[in-house]
Amino acid sequence: MIIDWKASKEAWINEVRDSLIPHLTNDTRFPDATRIVSRFDAAIAQWRRSNDFRPVINDANELAAAAEILRDLRAADQLLYEPKLIQTRKSIDFGVLRGDGGRSWIDMKTVAPGWQDDEAAWNRITQIADAAPNNTRLILDRNFSGAAIGGQWLKARWSFVQRAVELEAKIAQLTETERGPVRLLLCSEGAWHQDDLEDFADFYHSGCFRADDWAQNAIALYMAERNIKFSGTIAGFCYLERKHEDATAQKFAVDVRGPKMFAPVDHVS
Repeated sequence: MIIDWKASKEAWINEVRDSLIPHLTNDTRFPDATRIVSRFDAAIAQWRRSNDFRPVINDANELAAAAEILRDLRAADQLLYEPKLIQTRKSIDFGVLRGDGGRSWIDMKTVAPGWQDDEAAWNRITQIADAAPNNTRLILDRNFSGAAIGGQWLKARWSFVQRAVELEAKIAQLTETERGPVRLLLCSEGAWHQDDLEDFADFYHSGCFRADDWAQNAIALYMAERNIKFSGTIAGFCYLERKHEDATAQKFAVDVRGPKMFAPVDHVS
């Protein structure tokens, strides 16, 4: 059976348009809806010229995120898309203006770690698994893409670190008039899950890894080698899950944290 991938993608685009765009453009709390839709349309046009579909996926994730954020807003609030910042050309994806005059920010990144299932990837992930804390166990099977799956989990965690550092740099550029809680929204297509972000969020906020965090040694080494230290200015982490074949988000969680059942381990300076 031959699958017409282009036709499949066109059908998915139409589903996104039908499922998300009317909700955004008809919501008076989102005056920038036409701009985010125009960006999606531009990505589609570029794909039809170049065959690069990744920007279409990323922009669809933004549409899904905007729809979920609007669900949480009150009637008097407003959602802004990439509002201009005063001191930097960098942007924060979403700004929320509260009806009472308050302000908050949400920056969004799609974390889609690459798939690598060769011998080098297997050797790397097995070394990391061997170095995991004694009270954790990372179970992988070489014959069932263990190298690629384990590698995706670890690459996602490394990406969390990098995305947090990048957002902290933006936060440092906000003026007093722009100040407000800033959150990082990370979107998964299924390669990693909410509990991965829960582990990272607990580490970020406390400076200590959860005792059951299998990746703690690998993350500590990653940060030490790059001399990365967090300033702690991110107010919270949000999780959005939307698989490739779906038009809308399947999960959306604000300010995720891990369950309160394990004590943290030593502080990482």
